[in-house]
Amino acid sequence: MKTRRLVILLICFFLTKTVSAQYVIVDSVNFKGNEKTKDNILRRELDFNPGDTLLVTELEARLEFNRRKLANTNLFIWVKGDYHQNKPEHITISFEFLEQWYLLGYPIFQLADRNLNDWWSRGHSIERTIYGAHFIHNNFMGRNEKLSFKAETGFTQRLELGYSNPYLDRKKTLGLGAALSYTTNKNLAFRTINDTLNTLSSDKVVRERWSGALSFRKRIKFYNFHFAEVRYSHSVVADTIRQLNPNYYYKGSNEQNFLQLTYAYSYDFRDFAPYPLRGKKIDFAYNYFGVLAQDALNYWDLRASIAYFFDLGSNFFITTQWKAKVTQENKNIPYANLQALGYGNDNVRGYELNVIDGTNFMLSKNTFKYQLFNKIIPIKFIPYKQFNQMPIAIYPTVFFDFAYVYQPNPALTASRFSNRWIYGMGLGFDIVTYYNFVCKLGIPVVNSGKSGLVVSIGREF
Repeated sequence: MKTRRLVILLICFFLTKTVSAQYVIVDSVNFKGNEKTKDNILRRELDFNPGDTLLVTELEARLEFNRRKLANTNLFIWVKGDYHQNKPEHITISFEFLEQWYLLGYPIFQLADRNLNDWWSRGHSIERTIYGAHFIHNNFMGRNEKLSFKAETGFTQRLELGYSNPYLDRKKTLGLGAALSYTTNKNLAFRTINDTLNTLSSDKVVRERWSGALSFRKRIKFYNFHFAEVRYSHSVVADTIRQLNPNYYYKGSNEQNFLQLTYAYSYDFRDFAPYPLRGKKIDFAYNYFGVLAQDALNYWDLRASIAYFFDLGSNFFITTQWKAKVTQENKNIPYANLQALGYGNDNVRGYELNVIDGTNFMLSKNTFKYQLFNKIIPIKFIPYKQFNQMPIAIYPTVFFDFAYVYQPNPALTASRFSNRWIYGMGLGFDIVTYYNFVCKLGIPVVNSGKSGLVVSIGREF
């Protein structure tokens, strides 16, 4: 009997040693450099806490995984993570940050057209530009809130006020947003012919518009987001616009008022949201236009997209994105609300000069890239730490895009590119630097859009 007990004790002893050697206990998690950001906002992003047990073989990957989540709060210029052993099987984890400059005021100068290529083709006049000032207070109470005010003049006159707070409740899962905007235009695109916008320029205001929105966001765990918004829009166009295009608004009216409801879902599992190299993102949105009986609109649309980001090793990467939009059939949708390709990032590279209107579309954008350079460059003559450490990365790229737009009546706009497949292929460079600035340069070599150098600023996904 004694021998049997001894054998059992020895087995238990060796099993305990074997199991404990595979795990470590987190004694504490420390933050350094978050001078304004509150610790509880940062702990919300972590999938471990003091007292948790972590698998040794996964420790490095787990640390990097959480470092990326902290970086994706868009509060920091860079985030570093490390750990050290206190005693056998016990560690302390530390994260170090360089916070962004949260109170920003800067001049605005941007093109009034959809992109640089479109602006250049229209004579690249300084009169077709927008200028003004943008004031932003990010993280102004240390909880990742954002307050912004924008004032613009020139080609378009605009006033915008926005507020967002992603952490309303104690569990930090519920967020709130609000926005107001007022815009007037003396230049307006009133029609699309041959996949090109026709624009009216006037000394008087040809469109006046204001809108207000209230939104709520629910975050489930780390990567799943639900979003709901209610928005009211009011706009009026001059009689000249109505005469040039009687279908600009519904039934030849020069006024449009409607209430819009939106539900959206997003799954965001990317390593760095402004310029991801690994992970995936899935988005779905349902929009209902014209909730009220007296509204000028009454239809819905569905939008969906999925993007994958693959690390091929040796600094090579591939990104692929698929987008689709479906609009309710048998509805007389006015021209002002009928958009497909050519707006924002919904375009085939090489067709920047074209606008392809339609009710439904499918778009695929694919990029093969190589990380040529990725460093943090010190700039010693700048005294402020938020600006004297400039991260910069450069990626030579090869891209291939294709799309299909369905237009029920292509003869109405003399469209050449709707109801058939279109393709674009070329070479380029992507440049990523601090404050999430992304610049993309592309030279299409296979396209029918007749555009030369492609330049875009901002996120692609």
